[in-house]
Amino acid sequence: MEIIKFLGDKLANKINISPPAARGLLKLAIKDELGPFKPISEINFNNFKSVMKNSLRLRLIKLDIPNIDILIEYMLYHLTKNQSLTTMARV
Repeated sequence: MEIIKFLGDKLANKINISPPAARGLLKLAIKDELGPFKPISEINFNNFKSVMKNSLRLRLIKLDIPNIDILIEYMLYHLTKNQSLTTMARV
């Protein structure tokens, strides 16, 4: 859950929405990509990477967010740099 909070804050800052709204957007993208029954604690780095590249990208397109490729690269950079946060939910 820490990674969602962290990435949500980064996304919120970039697209000028509230952090809770950005976290909700990420959670919806996760459900789109991995299905509604996958527990957050079982999502690994590669799952998050797929979510960013696929379902989050599609949701941002639907919201008509500019410079999506740059934004996705920004999010992937922060995901990679802080990937240790993905294991914190499993402890």
